[in-house]
Amino acid sequence: MPILEFWIILALACVLGELLSVNFFLLSVGVGAGFAALTNHLNYDFTTQLIVFVVVTTICVLLSRPLAKKLTKKSPSKKSNTDRLIGEEAIVIGKIVPDEMGTIKILGETWRAISNEEIAVGKKVIVEKIDGVKLIVKKE
Repeated sequence: MPILEFWIILALACVLGELLSVNFFLLSVGVGAGFAALTNHLNYDFTTQLIVFVVVTTICVLLSRPLAKKLTKKSPSKKSNTDRLIGEEAIVIGKIVPDEMGTIKILGETWRAISNEEIAVGKKVIVEKIDGVKLIVKKE
């Protein structure tokens, strides 16, 4: 009965392989191989075993897809510490002149900032983007 050993080894390899992945596909193949091994043990011919393997694997894949998608759904993207500043409002605390850095206060922190326009102390600005350790801002 070398076919029985094949089905058992395939089932075990797929179940072990599933432990390394997260998509439930190998588990479905392993379950199909397990049922094929059972049909072999019950002395059904190879064609029946193959049909059982394909049908059970297909059913398991179709049933496990919604569960796999739910469990492996990507977590919401989280902004990094600096990316959260983009679009935020800040107050100029050190005059900003084109081609020179000024200073702004944003979310309780002090940052170096640049702009392509002159912005006086006390004015509100919006952070457009981040360039290294300085914020690029525009007038509100």
